[in-house]
Amino acid sequence: MRGTRAAARTEVFSPHSLEAAVQLLAEVKEPVRILAGGTDLMVEVETGRSELPGLVLDISRIRDLRFVDEGDEGAIHIGPLVTFADVRRSALLREKAPALWQAAGLVGGEQIRNAATLGGNIMNASPAADGIPPLLAAETHVVLTSSEGSRRIPLFSFFKGYRTTVAKPEELLTEIVLQPLAEGAHAYFRKVAPRRAQAISKVVFAGRIHVARDGAAAVLKTARLGIGAVAPHALRLFETERLLGAQVLTPRLIEDAVRTLRSEIAPIDDVRSTADYRRAVAGNMLRAFLMAGLTRSESGKAGF
Repeated sequence: MRGTRAAARTEVFSPHSLEAAVQLLAEVKEPVRILAGGTDLMVEVETGRSELPGLVLDISRIRDLRFVDEGDEGAIHIGPLVTFADVRRSALLREKAPALWQAAGLVGGEQIRNAATLGGNIMNASPAADGIPPLLAAETHVVLTSSEGSRRIPLFSFFKGYRTTVAKPEELLTEIVLQPLAEGAHAYFRKVAPRRAQAISKVVFAGRIHVARDGAAAVLKTARLGIGAVAPHALRLFETERLLGAQVLTPRLIEDAVRTLRSEIAPIDDVRSTADYRRAVAGNMLRAFLMAGLTRSESGKAGF
C-alpha cells in the first residue's frame, strides 16, 4: 500500500451472525477494525492515514444488520449495513425522513453509495459526514451491542471529539432509531461543497421545524437542528433550538437565531474553506430554512 506500513499479517473474519461477531470482539485482545462497506478504511490505508490492521472484522455478510422498518411505536429502525443507495430506494425514508433521503443522494458517486453504509458514516465520526446532521435533527438514538447486552445512546452524545465516539472496543453498532417527520412539520437539508456531489462538505446542515398558524401569526412549536463541518464533530444545535422553541416566527427572531447559531459553532480554517465563510454560510442556511418553513406553513406543505 502506498505510504503505509502494513501489518506483518492481516486476518479477516467474516461471520454470518451477529452473535459470532460480538463474541469475537469479546474474546480478542488486540485492536480490531470493523469493515462494512470499506469506503473509509480502504481509502485510509491507501493514502497512508492508517496502517493495514492486523485483525479485521468484516460484518458485511450479517444479513440481520441490513433493514429499514417502521416500529409499532412509530419510530424508524435502520440497520447499520443499510447503504446510502438503500436509503434512496426506501419509500419510507423518502416520506418520513426526507432530509436523510436527500443527503443520501449527495454522498459520493453511485459506486460509493452502493457500498457506503449509514452505520459506517456514524462510526467513522467525520465532522463533515453528510448523513449525520439529518439524523441529529431526527432525534436519533444508536444501539450498541456487546456480549454483555445492548445500550441505547442519543446520537448527540455519541461523538466525543474528532473521529472519536463513546463506543467501546467490544461493542458493535447494531441499530439506528430515528423519529419520523411529524405531520405538518417541515424538513430541510443543504450541503455546500466545491461540487454538488463527490466532494467533502464545507458546511452541511439539516433541520426539522413545526410551524402552526395562530391567526395571522406563525408559531414555531418545535425546532430540531443538526450541522456538520463546523466543529470537531457534528453538532445538535441545542442553544439555537431553545431560542426558537414556542415562539412566534418573525424576521427579528430569525436574525436572533442566526446570531445564536454562529456563536454555537466552532469552525476552523482549512484547505476547503475558512472559518469566517463557514460561519456566514451556516447562518444563511438557517435563515433560508426558517423563511422556507414560514412560507410552507402558509401553504400547508410538509417536507422540502
